[in-house]
Amino acid sequence: MIKKTILLFTAIATSLVALAQQPSNITGTTDPAKIQKVGLYKVLNGRLVEIATSTPDSIGRFAFRFTPEYEGLYSLGNGNPQVQQGMFRFYFKSNEDLNINLTKEGYELIGKNSPENEALYAWDKQSKTLHDKGTTPGGMSTYVDFFPEVEEFKGKLDAIKKNVKTKNANFNKFFTELVDYDFAYYAISYLYMPRTAHPSKEEMSDFYSEFNADKYLTTELLKFPYGDRFMANLVYRKVNMASRPSLDQQIATIGPDVLKGQYVLQRLENVRSYSDFQEMNDKYKQYFTLPEQIARAKAVATKLVETKTGVPALQFSYPNIEGKKTSLADLKGKVVLVDMWATWCGPCRAEEPHWERLNEEFKDKPVAFVGISVDQDKPKWEAYVKEKSLKGIQLHAGPSNDLSTGYKINGIPRYILIDKSGNLISADSPRPSDPKLKALLEEWSKK
Repeated sequence: MIKKTILLFTAIATSLVALAQQPSNITGTTDPAKIQKVGLYKVLNGRLVEIATSTPDSIGRFAFRFTPEYEGLYSLGNGNPQVQQGMFRFYFKSNEDLNINLTKEGYELIGKNSPENEALYAWDKQSKTLHDKGTTPGGMSTYVDFFPEVEEFKGKLDAIKKNVKTKNANFNKFFTELVDYDFAYYAISYLYMPRTAHPSKEEMSDFYSEFNADKYLTTELLKFPYGDRFMANLVYRKVNMASRPSLDQQIATIGPDVLKGQYVLQRLENVRSYSDFQEMNDKYKQYFTLPEQIARAKAVATKLVETKTGVPALQFSYPNIEGKKTSLADLKGKVVLVDMWATWCGPCRAEEPHWERLNEEFKDKPVAFVGISVDQDKPKWEAYVKEKSLKGIQLHAGPSNDLSTGYKINGIPRYILIDKSGNLISADSPRPSDPKLKALLEEWSKK
């Protein structure tokens, strides 16, 4: 009897493993003139990670066959996985079929689909107005019309959750969480989208006045495609961002360490120099408890290794107004401050008085000030340099140049500091208006 029980248990276990490994199929149609590529994504700790892509054929057919790694949400669409516009989520276990018609504005299920995805589809249709208004920048909606919709919809949530009863107990439980999180995400995201009018504290409706961010700042966030995005908004609800709180103050509003790690990584992945990475990583790495979090931090370090203090700086050679080129090699023996700027850049122009002042203060010291323009309109740059009589060595690189690419410069002004031997001091140095830059120039000019 015992032997038979063991054999039966083994057979059941084997069948469950086999079931878990069975692939699922996605069959879709779309307009190939509007959608040229469809991506399939898994949810990994509140973010989307690409699994595969499919190119619609000439009549718009696309398909995926994949084995789900876990039971839960996956996303499909042609949008940006970071902002998640044009991305739609579905529920997979294994051995399921999803039949879908995908548009740029939304989706519809066609043919036979799992009860779980039919339930999600019904919920997405019910909440579409809130979703679209809450997560789409701009639009004609203001809090005057949106807040009453939130309050009215809030009263329907319990009935919506009770009406979903599939044969999948895991999904039924998860669906009640999903409705609560979705609704809160749509409603709270609305506050942080560009609008023509913004409410005062007194104009907030009951949902917002009574909102408890801690209810959602839990590890459940990691199950949702928008987990990271929603977490940032929840922190903003707990701390007054207008007061410019430190990162420490923001992190203190988060309970679970694993979420603190996620929040820090959002910031860490936006640093622009190895030294800034090292400082932040050393301070907060105790919160990186998941293997994927540790891997993300290492990826940032790898990406920024060329910006590490002491590595050879990227070489450059660009022409001045007369067409004569100046290269980094020509400036060996001097500390070099590079200013990546453009005539159309307001913050760049705001730094000009400070740039001019530093030029004067260090004119008798081994420091070279090199302005490198990324202007596309070269004649406009030439006219501006002459009109302003800008100090320092003024060169023109244009919008597509080696420095911008090599140092991943996505915003200007950007200042790069290089030592007398041509090695990097900082790929993202303080601005001329910051006293820290003057201190760095004094320190390195004496070496």
